[in-house]
Amino acid sequence: MRTSLLVFLIFTVVTASQAQIFTKITSGPMVNDGGDSRAVNWIDYDNDGDIDLFVTNGPQAGQNNFFYENNGDGTFTKITNIAITQDGKASDGSSWGDIDNDGDLDLFVANWWGQPNLLYLNNGDKSFTFQQGILMTTETSYSETGSWGDYNNDGYIDLYVCNSGGNLRNFLFKNNGDGTFTKLSGGILTETFESRNVDWIDFNNDGLPDIFVTNESNQNENLYLNNGDDTFSSASVPSLLQNGGSTAGSNWEDFDNDGDFDVLLVNWGNQRNQLYLNNVDGTFTKLNEAPFTTDISSSFGSSVGDIDNDGDLDIIISKAFTSQKTTNLLYINNNDGTFTKSNDAAVQDSGWTYGLAFGDYDNDGWLDLFEARCYNASENNVLFHNNGGSNNWVMMNLEGVISNRSAIGAIVKMKAVIGGNPVWQMRKVVGQNGYCGQNLQVHFGLGAASQIDSAIIQWPSGIIQNVNDLNINSYNTVVEDTTLVSVSTESNQPPTGFQLFQNYPNPFNPTTQIGFQIEESGFVTLKVYDVLGNEVAKLVDNYKPAGKHSVTWDANEQKSGVYFYTLISSNYQESKKMILLR
Repeated sequence: MRTSLLVFLIFTVVTASQAQIFTKITSGPMVNDGGDSRAVNWIDYDNDGDIDLFVTNGPQAGQNNFFYENNGDGTFTKITNIAITQDGKASDGSSWGDIDNDGDLDLFVANWWGQPNLLYLNNGDKSFTFQQGILMTTETSYSETGSWGDYNNDGYIDLYVCNSGGNLRNFLFKNNGDGTFTKLSGGILTETFESRNVDWIDFNNDGLPDIFVTNESNQNENLYLNNGDDTFSSASVPSLLQNGGSTAGSNWEDFDNDGDFDVLLVNWGNQRNQLYLNNVDGTFTKLNEAPFTTDISSSFGSSVGDIDNDGDLDIIISKAFTSQKTTNLLYINNNDGTFTKSNDAAVQDSGWTYGLAFGDYDNDGWLDLFEARCYNASENNVLFHNNGGSNNWVMMNLEGVISNRSAIGAIVKMKAVIGGNPVWQMRKVVGQNGYCGQNLQVHFGLGAASQIDSAIIQWPSGIIQNVNDLNINSYNTVVEDTTLVSVSTESNQPPTGFQLFQNYPNPFNPTTQIGFQIEESGFVTLKVYDVLGNEVAKLVDNYKPAGKHSVTWDANEQKSGVYFYTLISSNYQESKKMILLR
Protein backbone atom coordinates (compact mmCIF):
# COMPACT_ATOMS: atom_id res chain seq x y z
CA MET A 1 0.00 0.00 0.00
CA ARG A 2 1.30 3.48 -0.85
CA THR A 3 -0.14 6.60 0.72
CA SER A 4 0.88 10.00 -0.68
CA LEU A 5 1.98 12.81 1.60
CA LEU A 6 1.79 16.43 0.50
CA VAL A 7 3.93 18.58 2.75
CA PHE A 8 1.91 21.70 3.45
CA LEU A 9 3.77 24.53 5.09
CA ILE A 10 1.23 25.71 7.61
CA PHE A 11 2.66 28.61 9.54
CA THR A 12 1.75 28.91 13.17
CA VAL A 13 1.79 32.01 15.34
CA VAL A 14 4.86 32.08 17.57
CA THR A 15 5.25 34.48 20.43
CA ALA A 16 9.06 34.59 20.47
CA SER A 17 10.52 37.97 19.58
CA GLN A 18 13.24 36.68 17.25
CA ALA A 19 12.68 35.35 13.75
CA GLN A 20 11.72 31.70 13.84
CA ILE A 21 14.03 29.20 12.15
CA PHE A 22 11.50 26.36 11.92
CA THR A 23 7.82 25.91 11.11
CA LYS A 24 5.92 22.83 12.22
CA ILE A 25 4.29 20.76 9.47
CA THR A 26 0.77 19.75 10.49
CA SER A 27 -0.60 17.77 7.53
CA GLY A 28 0.21 14.39 6.00
CA PRO A 29 0.92 10.81 7.12
CA MET A 30 4.52 11.63 8.21
CA VAL A 31 3.14 13.72 11.05
CA ASN A 32 0.02 11.67 11.65
CA ASP A 33 1.91 8.39 11.99
CA GLY A 34 3.29 7.41 15.33
CA GLY A 35 3.31 5.03 18.18
CA ASP A 36 6.55 4.26 20.00
CA SER A 37 9.08 5.69 17.53
CA ARG A 38 12.82 5.59 18.09
CA ALA A 39 15.38 6.26 15.33
CA VAL A 40 15.40 8.79 12.48
CA ASN A 41 17.46 8.16 9.32
CA TRP A 42 17.62 10.60 6.39
CA ILE A 43 19.09 8.60 3.48
CA ASP A 44 18.83 8.47 -0.33
CA TYR A 45 17.86 4.82 -0.75
CA ASP A 46 17.01 5.05 -4.48
CA ASN A 47 19.85 7.35 -5.62
CA ASP A 48 17.50 9.92 -7.11
CA GLY A 49 19.15 12.94 -5.48
CA ASP A 50 16.85 13.56 -2.53
CA ILE A 51 16.76 12.09 0.95
CA ASP A 52 14.14 9.60 2.06
CA LEU A 53 13.09 8.92 5.65
CA PHE A 54 13.25 5.77 7.77
CA VAL A 55 11.81 5.66 11.30
CA THR A 56 12.03 2.73 13.73
CA ASN A 57 9.40 1.77 16.31
CA GLY A 58 10.16 -0.08 19.53
CA PRO A 59 7.33 -1.22 21.81
CA GLN A 60 7.92 -4.55 23.55
CA ALA A 61 5.08 -6.17 21.64
CA GLY A 62 6.65 -5.05 18.34
CA GLN A 63 5.59 -2.57 15.67
CA ASN A 64 6.41 -2.21 11.99
CA ASN A 65 8.91 0.48 11.11
CA PHE A 66 8.00 3.45 8.89
CA PHE A 67 9.46 4.37 5.51
CA TYR A 68 8.69 7.47 3.42
CA GLU A 69 10.01 7.92 -0.11
CA ASN A 70 10.83 11.47 -1.16
CA ASN A 71 9.13 12.31 -4.46
CA GLY A 72 11.43 15.27 -5.09
CA ASP A 73 8.66 17.84 -5.28
CA GLY A 74 7.96 18.57 -1.64
CA THR A 75 5.87 15.42 -1.21
CA PHE A 76 6.56 12.00 0.26
CA THR A 77 5.01 8.58 -0.24
CA LYS A 78 4.58 6.21 2.67
CA ILE A 79 5.58 2.67 1.65
CA THR A 80 4.38 -0.33 3.62
CA ASN A 81 4.89 -3.25 1.22
CA ILE A 82 8.66 -3.71 1.43
CA ALA A 83 10.64 -5.91 3.82
CA ILE A 84 12.04 -3.10 5.98
CA THR A 85 8.49 -2.07 7.01
CA GLN A 86 7.17 -5.55 7.78
CA ASP A 87 9.34 -6.99 10.56
CA GLY A 88 7.06 -6.22 13.53
CA LYS A 89 9.97 -6.17 15.99
CA ALA A 90 10.89 -3.95 18.97
CA SER A 91 13.43 -1.77 17.18
CA ASP A 92 15.69 1.00 18.48
CA GLY A 93 18.67 2.32 16.53
CA SER A 94 19.39 1.85 12.82
CA SER A 95 22.30 2.54 10.51
CA TRP A 96 22.46 2.68 6.71
CA GLY A 97 25.57 1.99 4.63
CA ASP A 98 26.63 0.25 1.41
CA ILE A 99 27.98 -3.00 2.85
CA ASP A 100 28.67 -4.63 -0.55
CA ASN A 101 29.81 -1.51 -2.43
CA ASP A 102 27.21 -2.02 -5.15
CA GLY A 103 26.06 1.61 -5.14
CA ASP A 104 22.98 1.46 -2.94
CA LEU A 105 22.46 1.70 0.82
CA ASP A 106 21.77 -1.35 2.98
CA LEU A 107 20.19 -1.30 6.44
CA PHE A 108 20.96 -2.57 9.93
CA VAL A 109 18.28 -2.34 12.64
CA ALA A 110 19.01 -2.92 16.33
CA ASN A 111 16.30 -4.71 18.35
CA TRP A 112 15.80 -4.93 22.11
CA TRP A 113 13.76 -7.23 24.40
CA GLY A 114 15.86 -10.32 23.62
CA GLN A 115 15.09 -10.20 19.90
CA PRO A 116 17.59 -10.76 17.08
CA ASN A 117 18.76 -7.79 15.07
CA LEU A 118 17.94 -7.16 11.41
CA LEU A 119 20.08 -6.78 8.27
CA TYR A 120 18.59 -5.93 4.89
CA LEU A 121 20.34 -5.80 1.51
CA ASN A 122 19.14 -3.12 -0.90
CA ASN A 123 18.32 -4.81 -4.23
CA GLY A 124 18.66 -1.57 -6.19
CA ASP A 125 15.05 -1.71 -7.39
CA LYS A 126 13.39 -0.17 -4.31
CA SER A 127 13.13 -3.55 -2.62
CA PHE A 128 15.13 -5.21 0.16
CA THR A 129 16.12 -8.74 1.07
CA PHE A 130 16.36 -9.81 4.70
CA GLN A 131 19.60 -11.64 5.45
CA GLN A 132 18.52 -14.87 7.11
CA GLY A 133 20.61 -17.48 8.85
CA ILE A 134 23.62 -15.31 9.76
CA LEU A 135 24.71 -14.70 13.33
CA MET A 136 23.97 -10.99 13.03
CA THR A 137 20.26 -11.75 12.54
CA THR A 138 19.80 -14.96 14.56
CA GLU A 139 21.52 -14.25 17.88
CA THR A 140 19.16 -12.79 20.50
CA SER A 141 20.15 -9.40 21.89
CA TYR A 142 19.24 -6.30 23.82
CA SER A 143 20.73 -3.96 21.24
CA GLU A 144 20.34 -0.19 21.40
CA THR A 145 22.18 1.03 18.32
CA GLY A 146 24.73 0.02 15.73
CA SER A 147 27.02 2.01 13.47
CA TRP A 148 28.89 1.15 10.28
CA GLY A 149 32.59 2.03 10.13
CA ASP A 150 35.59 0.62 8.23
CA TYR A 151 37.92 -0.12 11.14
CA ASN A 152 40.59 -1.89 9.03
CA ASN A 153 40.42 0.47 6.02
CA ASP A 154 39.91 -2.39 3.57
CA GLY A 155 37.10 -0.62 1.72
CA TYR A 156 34.27 -2.59 3.36
CA ILE A 157 32.28 -1.21 6.27
CA ASP A 158 32.16 -3.17 9.51
CA LEU A 159 29.54 -2.95 12.27
CA TYR A 160 29.73 -2.22 15.99
CA VAL A 161 26.57 -2.85 18.05
CA CYS A 162 25.82 -1.58 21.56
CA ASN A 163 23.88 -3.68 24.08
CA SER A 164 22.32 -2.43 27.32
CA GLY A 165 20.71 -5.68 28.50
CA GLY A 166 21.19 -9.44 28.43
CA ASN A 167 24.84 -10.38 28.93
CA LEU A 168 25.77 -6.75 28.11
CA ARG A 169 28.55 -7.68 25.69
CA ASN A 170 28.74 -5.47 22.62
CA PHE A 171 29.21 -6.90 19.12
CA LEU A 172 31.81 -6.20 16.43
CA PHE A 173 31.17 -7.74 13.03
CA LYS A 174 33.99 -7.73 10.48
CA ASN A 175 32.91 -7.40 6.86
CA ASN A 176 34.73 -10.10 4.89
CA GLY A 177 34.13 -8.35 1.56
CA ASP A 178 32.29 -11.32 0.07
CA GLY A 179 28.84 -10.73 1.53
CA THR A 180 29.62 -12.43 4.83
CA PHE A 181 30.57 -11.16 8.28
CA THR A 182 32.73 -12.58 11.06
CA LYS A 183 31.80 -11.85 14.67
CA LEU A 184 34.99 -10.92 16.53
CA SER A 185 35.49 -11.98 20.13
CA GLY A 186 37.84 -11.60 23.06
CA GLY A 187 39.55 -8.50 24.39
CA ILE A 188 37.26 -5.48 24.71
CA LEU A 189 34.31 -7.56 23.47
CA THR A 190 34.26 -9.45 26.78
CA GLU A 191 33.61 -6.28 28.78
CA THR A 192 30.14 -5.67 30.20
CA PHE A 193 28.69 -2.16 30.29
CA GLU A 194 25.18 -0.84 29.73
CA SER A 195 26.06 0.67 26.37
CA ARG A 196 23.83 2.99 24.34
CA ASN A 197 25.74 4.60 21.51
CA VAL A 198 28.91 4.16 19.45
CA ASP A 199 31.03 6.56 17.40
CA TRP A 200 33.87 5.64 15.06
CA ILE A 201 36.49 8.37 15.58
CA ASP A 202 40.22 8.42 14.78
CA PHE A 203 41.10 9.67 18.26
CA ASN A 204 44.90 9.52 17.94
CA ASN A 205 45.12 10.50 14.26
CA ASP A 206 46.95 7.34 13.22
CA GLY A 207 44.65 6.64 10.27
CA LEU A 208 42.78 3.83 12.06
CA PRO A 209 39.20 4.38 13.29
CA ASP A 210 38.86 3.97 17.05
CA ILE A 211 35.66 3.19 18.99
CA PHE A 212 33.94 5.53 21.46
CA VAL A 213 31.05 4.02 23.43
CA THR A 214 28.61 5.80 25.75
CA ASN A 215 27.24 3.99 28.81
CA GLU A 216 24.27 4.58 31.09
CA SER A 217 23.67 3.85 34.82
CA ASN A 218 26.37 6.40 35.75
CA GLN A 219 29.10 4.30 34.16
CA ASN A 220 32.08 5.96 32.51
CA GLU A 221 32.38 6.01 28.74
CA ASN A 222 34.80 3.73 26.87
CA LEU A 223 37.44 4.64 24.31
CA TYR A 224 38.97 1.70 22.47
CA LEU A 225 42.10 2.36 20.40
CA ASN A 226 42.54 0.42 17.18
CA ASN A 227 45.68 -1.73 17.24
CA GLY A 228 45.60 -2.37 13.50
CA ASP A 229 45.33 -6.15 13.89
CA ASP A 230 41.60 -6.74 14.51
CA THR A 231 42.06 -5.93 18.20
CA PHE A 232 41.46 -2.83 20.31
CA SER A 233 42.91 -1.57 23.60
CA SER A 234 41.17 0.45 26.30
CA ALA A 235 42.45 4.02 26.49
CA SER A 236 42.85 6.18 29.58
CA VAL A 237 41.73 9.76 29.03
CA PRO A 238 40.76 11.05 32.50
CA SER A 239 39.50 14.41 31.24
CA LEU A 240 36.94 12.64 29.06
CA LEU A 241 36.29 9.17 30.47
CA GLN A 242 35.67 9.72 34.19
CA ASN A 243 32.35 11.53 34.17
CA GLY A 244 30.04 8.64 35.03
CA GLY A 245 26.74 9.93 33.67
CA SER A 246 23.74 8.05 32.32
CA THR A 247 24.81 8.87 28.80
CA ALA A 248 22.57 8.03 25.88
CA GLY A 249 24.34 9.60 22.91
CA SER A 250 27.40 11.43 21.67
CA ASN A 251 28.36 13.64 18.73
CA TRP A 252 32.00 14.09 17.68
CA GLU A 253 32.08 17.39 15.79
CA ASP A 254 34.27 20.49 15.47
CA PHE A 255 32.06 22.87 17.44
CA ASP A 256 34.63 25.69 17.69
CA ASN A 257 36.09 25.45 14.16
CA ASP A 258 39.63 24.92 15.42
CA GLY A 259 40.39 21.83 13.34
CA ASP A 260 39.79 19.02 15.85
CA PHE A 261 36.77 17.02 16.93
CA ASP A 262 35.08 17.92 20.20
CA VAL A 263 32.41 15.72 21.78
CA LEU A 264 28.87 16.32 23.04
CA LEU A 265 27.58 13.88 25.67
CA VAL A 266 23.79 13.65 26.06
CA ASN A 267 22.51 12.35 29.40
CA TRP A 268 19.15 11.17 30.67
CA GLY A 269 17.83 10.76 34.23
CA ASN A 270 17.62 14.48 35.12
CA GLN A 271 21.30 15.10 34.45
CA ARG A 272 23.13 17.89 32.64
CA ASN A 273 24.38 17.42 29.10
CA GLN A 274 28.08 18.05 28.58
CA LEU A 275 30.29 19.49 25.85
CA TYR A 276 34.00 18.69 25.93
CA LEU A 277 36.36 20.79 23.81
CA ASN A 278 39.40 19.06 22.34
CA ASN A 279 42.73 20.53 23.50
CA VAL A 280 44.64 18.74 20.67
CA ASP A 281 47.08 17.18 23.16
CA GLY A 282 44.84 14.23 24.06
CA THR A 283 42.99 16.07 26.81
CA PHE A 284 39.58 17.75 26.88
CA THR A 285 38.12 20.76 28.67
CA LYS A 286 34.50 20.72 29.79
CA LEU A 287 32.54 23.78 28.67
CA ASN A 288 31.32 25.16 32.00
CA GLU A 289 28.95 27.77 30.63
CA ALA A 290 25.22 28.15 30.23
CA PRO A 291 23.12 26.54 28.89
CA PHE A 292 25.10 23.36 29.69
CA THR A 293 25.50 24.38 33.33
CA THR A 294 21.87 25.42 33.76
CA ASP A 295 19.73 22.92 31.84
CA ILE A 296 18.87 19.67 33.61
CA SER A 297 17.00 17.18 31.50
CA SER A 298 16.26 13.60 30.57
CA SER A 299 17.88 13.61 27.13
CA PHE A 300 18.32 10.88 24.52
CA GLY A 301 18.80 11.87 20.89
CA SER A 302 20.89 14.75 19.55
CA SER A 303 21.56 16.20 16.13
CA VAL A 304 24.20 18.72 15.08
CA GLY A 305 24.07 20.97 12.03
CA ASP A 306 24.41 24.54 10.83
CA ILE A 307 20.70 25.38 10.84
CA ASP A 308 21.20 29.09 10.12
CA ASN A 309 24.03 28.60 7.58
CA ASP A 310 26.31 31.05 9.39
CA GLY A 311 29.40 28.82 9.41
CA ASP A 312 29.17 27.00 12.76
CA LEU A 313 27.38 24.00 14.21
CA ASP A 314 24.18 24.27 16.23
CA ILE A 315 22.73 21.58 18.51
CA ILE A 316 19.29 20.12 19.16
CA ILE A 317 18.76 17.64 22.01
CA SER A 318 15.66 15.52 22.55
CA LYS A 319 13.94 14.91 25.88
CA ALA A 320 11.69 12.01 26.92
CA PHE A 321 10.49 9.80 29.77
CA THR A 322 9.74 12.67 32.14
CA SER A 323 6.69 12.84 34.41
CA GLN A 324 4.72 14.60 31.68
CA LYS A 325 5.20 15.96 28.17
CA THR A 326 8.26 18.16 27.80
CA THR A 327 10.04 20.33 25.22
CA ASN A 328 13.41 19.79 23.56
CA LEU A 329 16.57 21.92 23.74
CA LEU A 330 17.95 24.02 20.85
CA TYR A 331 21.35 25.68 21.26
CA ILE A 332 22.60 28.24 18.70
CA ASN A 333 26.38 28.48 18.24
CA ASN A 334 27.78 31.95 18.97
CA ASN A 335 30.65 31.50 16.46
CA ASP A 336 33.13 30.86 19.26
CA GLY A 337 32.21 27.42 20.57
CA THR A 338 29.75 28.78 23.13
CA PHE A 339 25.98 28.57 22.76
CA THR A 340 22.77 30.50 23.36
CA LYS A 341 19.55 28.68 24.21
CA SER A 342 16.82 29.29 21.62
CA ASN A 343 13.06 29.58 22.06
CA ASP A 344 12.38 28.66 18.43
CA ALA A 345 9.13 27.00 17.36
CA ALA A 346 10.99 23.68 17.18
CA VAL A 347 11.34 23.65 20.98
CA GLN A 348 7.91 24.99 21.87
CA ASP A 349 6.19 21.79 20.79
CA SER A 350 5.80 19.43 23.74
CA GLY A 351 5.88 15.64 23.82
CA TRP A 352 8.46 12.90 24.29
CA THR A 353 11.16 12.89 21.60
CA TYR A 354 13.51 9.91 21.29
CA GLY A 355 15.70 10.11 18.18
CA LEU A 356 15.86 13.12 15.87
CA ALA A 357 17.92 14.24 12.88
CA PHE A 358 18.51 17.27 10.70
CA GLY A 359 18.11 16.74 6.94
CA ASP A 360 17.40 18.93 3.93
CA TYR A 361 14.40 17.07 2.49
CA ASP A 362 13.48 19.77 -0.07
CA ASN A 363 17.04 20.43 -1.36
CA ASP A 364 16.94 24.17 -0.60
CA GLY A 365 20.19 24.09 1.40
CA TRP A 366 18.53 24.67 4.77
CA LEU A 367 18.43 21.81 7.27
CA ASP A 368 14.95 20.62 8.25
CA LEU A 369 14.21 18.47 11.31
CA PHE A 370 12.31 15.24 12.00
CA GLU A 371 11.57 13.97 15.49
CA ALA A 372 10.59 10.43 16.52
CA ARG A 373 7.99 10.73 19.29
CA CYS A 374 7.02 8.13 21.92
CA TYR A 375 4.74 9.62 24.62
CA ASN A 376 2.59 6.81 26.01
CA ALA A 377 3.78 4.76 23.02
CA SER A 378 1.07 6.43 20.92
CA GLU A 379 2.34 9.90 19.97
CA ASN A 380 2.50 11.14 16.38
CA ASN A 381 5.89 12.05 14.96
CA VAL A 382 6.87 15.62 14.08
CA LEU A 383 8.42 17.37 11.07
CA PHE A 384 9.77 20.94 11.12
CA HIS A 385 10.58 22.86 7.94
CA ASN A 386 13.49 25.31 7.96
CA ASN A 387 12.28 28.74 6.88
CA GLY A 388 15.64 29.60 5.28
CA GLY A 389 17.35 32.93 4.86
CA SER A 390 19.98 34.79 2.86
CA ASN A 391 23.16 32.94 3.91
CA ASN A 392 25.00 30.76 1.42
CA TRP A 393 25.67 27.04 1.72
CA VAL A 394 27.19 23.94 0.12
CA MET A 395 25.91 20.36 0.20
CA MET A 396 28.08 17.37 -0.70
CA ASN A 397 27.38 13.71 -1.44
CA LEU A 398 30.57 11.64 -1.33
CA GLU A 399 31.23 8.41 -3.20
CA GLY A 400 34.19 6.22 -2.33
CA VAL A 401 36.11 4.12 -4.86
CA ILE A 402 39.06 2.65 -2.96
CA SER A 403 37.28 3.68 0.23
CA ASN A 404 33.89 2.18 1.02
CA ARG A 405 31.24 3.35 -1.46
CA SER A 406 29.25 5.19 1.25
CA ALA A 407 32.39 7.19 2.16
CA ILE A 408 31.72 6.47 5.84
CA GLY A 409 34.76 7.74 7.74
CA ALA A 410 35.57 10.53 5.26
CA ILE A 411 36.45 13.95 6.71
CA VAL A 412 35.77 17.15 4.77
CA LYS A 413 37.50 20.46 5.56
CA MET A 414 36.37 23.72 3.96
CA LYS A 415 37.76 27.26 4.15
CA ALA A 416 35.86 30.45 3.35
CA VAL A 417 35.96 34.07 4.50
CA ILE A 418 32.97 34.49 6.81
CA GLY A 419 32.32 37.78 8.57
CA GLY A 420 35.65 39.09 7.34
CA ASN A 421 37.62 36.20 8.85
CA PRO A 422 39.05 33.08 7.20
CA VAL A 423 37.19 30.14 8.73
CA TRP A 424 38.03 26.45 8.44
CA GLN A 425 35.06 24.14 9.05
CA MET A 426 35.16 20.36 9.34
CA ARG A 427 32.55 17.64 8.87
CA LYS A 428 32.60 13.82 8.71
CA VAL A 429 30.50 11.05 7.20
CA VAL A 430 29.37 8.53 9.82
CA GLY A 431 27.04 5.60 10.31
CA GLN A 432 25.30 7.32 13.21
CA ASN A 433 24.85 11.01 14.09
CA GLY A 434 24.01 11.00 17.79
CA TYR A 435 21.88 8.38 19.48
CA CYS A 436 19.24 7.04 17.05
CA GLY A 437 19.92 9.50 14.22
CA GLN A 438 21.69 9.51 10.84
CA ASN A 439 22.33 11.62 7.75
CA LEU A 440 25.13 10.73 5.31
CA GLN A 441 25.17 14.08 3.50
CA VAL A 442 27.80 16.74 4.21
CA HIS A 443 26.46 20.27 4.73
CA PHE A 444 28.31 23.56 5.23
CA GLY A 445 26.87 26.99 5.95
CA LEU A 446 28.92 29.84 4.48
CA GLY A 447 27.33 32.99 5.86
CA ALA A 448 27.72 35.78 3.30
CA ALA A 449 30.79 34.17 1.70
CA SER A 450 30.40 34.09 -2.07
CA GLN A 451 33.23 31.64 -2.75
CA ILE A 452 35.09 28.71 -1.24
CA ASP A 453 38.82 29.23 -0.79
CA SER A 454 39.75 25.60 -0.10
CA ALA A 455 38.03 22.23 0.22
CA ILE A 456 39.88 19.06 1.23
CA ILE A 457 38.55 15.52 1.62
CA GLN A 458 40.44 12.97 3.71
CA TRP A 459 39.11 9.65 2.42
CA PRO A 460 39.23 6.50 4.59
CA SER A 461 41.73 5.03 2.09
CA GLY A 462 44.18 7.77 3.06
CA ILE A 463 43.76 9.71 -0.17
CA ILE A 464 43.82 13.48 0.34
CA GLN A 465 41.76 15.17 -2.35
CA ASN A 466 41.60 18.90 -3.03
CA VAL A 467 38.25 19.84 -4.54
CA ASN A 468 38.31 23.02 -6.59
CA ASP A 469 35.04 23.02 -8.51
CA LEU A 470 32.36 23.05 -5.82
CA ASN A 471 29.32 25.17 -6.54
CA ILE A 472 27.86 27.17 -3.67
CA ASN A 473 24.12 27.08 -3.03
CA SER A 474 24.14 23.72 -4.83
CA TYR A 475 24.35 20.00 -4.27
CA ASN A 476 27.72 18.57 -5.31
CA THR A 477 28.65 14.91 -5.85
CA VAL A 478 32.34 14.20 -5.28
CA VAL A 479 33.89 10.86 -6.28
CA GLU A 480 37.13 9.70 -4.70
CA ASP A 481 40.03 10.51 -7.03
CA THR A 482 42.15 7.37 -7.22
CA THR A 483 44.76 9.01 -9.45
CA LEU A 484 46.11 10.92 -6.44
CA VAL A 485 47.36 7.84 -4.60
CA SER A 486 47.50 4.31 -5.98
CA VAL A 487 46.89 1.79 -3.24
CA SER A 488 47.90 -1.53 -4.75
CA THR A 489 46.99 -5.02 -3.59
CA GLU A 490 48.25 -8.45 -4.58
CA SER A 491 45.45 -8.73 -7.12
CA ASN A 492 46.36 -5.40 -8.71
CA GLN A 493 50.10 -5.55 -9.32
CA PRO A 494 52.10 -2.92 -11.23
CA PRO A 495 53.81 -3.85 -14.53
CA THR A 496 56.23 -6.78 -14.51
CA GLY A 497 59.66 -5.82 -13.20
CA PHE A 498 58.47 -2.72 -11.34
CA GLN A 499 57.07 -2.97 -7.83
CA LEU A 500 56.77 -0.89 -4.68
CA PHE A 501 56.36 -3.17 -1.68
CA GLN A 502 54.32 -2.50 1.43
CA ASN A 503 56.55 -1.26 4.23
CA TYR A 504 57.29 -3.59 7.13
CA PRO A 505 56.38 -3.43 9.91
CA ASN A 506 53.17 -1.47 9.43
CA PRO A 507 52.07 0.17 11.69
CA PHE A 508 55.62 0.95 12.91
CA ASN A 509 57.49 2.92 15.58
CA PRO A 510 59.80 4.58 14.77
CA THR A 511 61.58 2.74 11.92
CA THR A 512 60.28 0.72 8.97
CA GLN A 513 61.71 -0.96 5.88
CA ILE A 514 60.52 0.03 2.39
CA GLY A 515 61.39 -2.25 -0.50
CA PHE A 516 61.07 -1.72 -4.23
CA GLN A 517 62.01 -3.41 -7.48
CA ILE A 518 62.90 -1.70 -10.79
CA GLU A 519 63.07 -3.37 -14.18
CA GLU A 520 65.90 -1.33 -15.63
CA SER A 521 68.71 0.84 -14.31
CA GLY A 522 67.93 4.52 -13.96
CA PHE A 523 67.35 7.50 -11.75
CA VAL A 524 64.99 6.75 -8.83
CA THR A 525 63.29 8.91 -6.22
CA LEU A 526 61.51 7.64 -3.13
CA LYS A 527 59.86 10.32 -0.98
CA VAL A 528 57.58 10.37 2.07
CA TYR A 529 54.63 12.77 2.44
CA ASP A 530 52.25 13.61 5.27
CA VAL A 531 48.45 13.62 4.87
CA LEU A 532 48.49 17.24 3.68
CA GLY A 533 50.92 16.44 0.86
CA ASN A 534 53.99 17.97 2.50
CA GLU A 535 57.30 16.20 1.80
CA VAL A 536 58.79 15.00 5.09
CA ALA A 537 61.61 12.73 3.89
CA LYS A 538 63.65 11.98 0.75
CA LEU A 539 64.85 8.39 1.07
CA VAL A 540 66.25 7.82 -2.43
CA ASP A 541 67.28 10.40 -5.01
CA ASN A 542 69.96 8.88 -7.23
CA TYR A 543 70.84 6.31 -9.88
CA LYS A 544 69.97 2.68 -9.09
CA PRO A 545 70.75 -0.55 -10.97
CA ALA A 546 67.93 -2.90 -12.01
CA GLY A 547 66.73 -5.29 -9.33
CA LYS A 548 65.46 -5.22 -5.77
CA HIS A 549 66.36 -2.53 -3.23
CA SER A 550 65.47 -1.68 0.35
CA VAL A 551 65.75 1.43 2.48
CA THR A 552 65.00 2.21 6.13
CA TRP A 553 62.98 5.22 7.20
CA ASP A 554 63.57 6.52 10.70
CA ALA A 555 60.49 8.58 11.62
CA ASN A 556 61.70 9.45 15.10
CA GLU A 557 61.09 13.17 14.52
CA GLN A 558 57.60 12.72 13.06
CA LYS A 559 54.31 12.56 14.93
CA SER A 560 51.88 9.63 14.86
CA GLY A 561 49.66 9.45 11.81
CA VAL A 562 49.24 8.36 8.21
CA TYR A 563 52.07 8.89 5.71
CA PHE A 564 52.48 8.12 2.02
CA TYR A 565 55.61 7.00 0.21
CA THR A 566 55.97 7.48 -3.54
CA LEU A 567 58.41 5.75 -5.92
CA ILE A 568 59.23 7.33 -9.28
CA SER A 569 61.44 5.49 -11.75
CA SER A 570 61.51 5.95 -15.54
CA ASN A 571 57.85 5.90 -16.63
CA TYR A 572 56.63 4.11 -13.48
CA GLN A 573 55.12 5.78 -10.39
CA GLU A 574 53.33 4.27 -7.42
CA SER A 575 52.39 5.31 -3.87
CA LYS A 576 51.45 3.41 -0.74
CA LYS A 577 50.17 4.26 2.71
CA MET A 578 51.87 3.53 6.03
CA ILE A 579 51.05 4.32 9.65
CA LEU A 580 53.38 5.62 12.35
CA LEU A 581 51.88 4.53 15.67
CA ARG A 582 53.61 5.66 18.86
